[in-house]
Amino acid sequence: MGPALKILAPAKVNWFLEVLHKRPDGFHAIETVMQAISLFDEITVQNAPELTLACSIDLGPVESNLAFRAAELLRQRHAPGRGARITLTKRIPHGAGLGGGSSDAAATMVALNRLWGIGLSSTRMQELVAEIGSDCAFFIEGGTSLCTGRGEIVEPLPDVPAVDLVILYPSTVCPTGPVYADASSHLTGNPKKCYLFHVLKRDTNRTELAPAIFNRLQESALRVSSGLRQAWSQTDRLPGVLARFVSGSGSSIAFLMADPESASSLATSLKEMGLGQAFAVASLPRGAVWG
Repeated sequence: MGPALKILAPAKVNWFLEVLHKRPDGFHAIETVMQAISLFDEITVQNAPELTLACSIDLGPVESNLAFRAAELLRQRHAPGRGARITLTKRIPHGAGLGGGSSDAAATMVALNRLWGIGLSSTRMQELVAEIGSDCAFFIEGGTSLCTGRGEIVEPLPDVPAVDLVILYPSTVCPTGPVYADASSHLTGNPKKCYLFHVLKRDTNRTELAPAIFNRLQESALRVSSGLRQAWSQTDRLPGVLARFVSGSGSSIAFLMADPESASSLATSLKEMGLGQAFAVASLPRGAVWG
């Protein structure tokens, strides 16, 4: 089979997410600022006669897995007849609003682009993987980016200053469709703008970042999911927290922390409270994972 190539697939949070309107294709037009964070799935690829995927947890039919679909699309368009054994080790909670599946798709495409010696540019991989899912293109380069359209149009922004966060996954899945439907019914026609993220400087401190955080889906996710609502009610006014927000359409809650020590302490406390899985993580600059 030859040597294996291993690559990390980072999770994301949404610093900013505004829902603009519903498009004719049924998707919602959004404006969101995504941030890669240091919580990772792991992708390993090896040359093989056939294209296969083995996953550490049961995510249903292989043919529906975004990583496998990205591999199949890359093979059809640029490497007909090639095969690979893909091994996916999941650590990012599934259905948590952290983009794990989308990141797996992007990481698989990056890994196979290298393994098969195809030589696609980042721009071409973004265009290709966007056919798989709305968030996938962001993960080709990660860092901090403004994503528009249905999320597939990616504009790199200056990396936010390095910050520490805690991610709480309260072991409940928010159904994306009902969350967006609820948000659509509450749109005011006066959308917020994320201009602050265009002017953030590297020396911006995290207390200045906190007021810029916004998620239009947050209140809808809290209305739709009783499990998320219960976790939210139990995590108010915690020490060291500068901002608290739902990531994407849920069900993860992200906490912007004052420092790494506060992040580590809070993650431990949340686990001891029995609220679910908790991870102390940091923001990742562009290119931090695979360059």
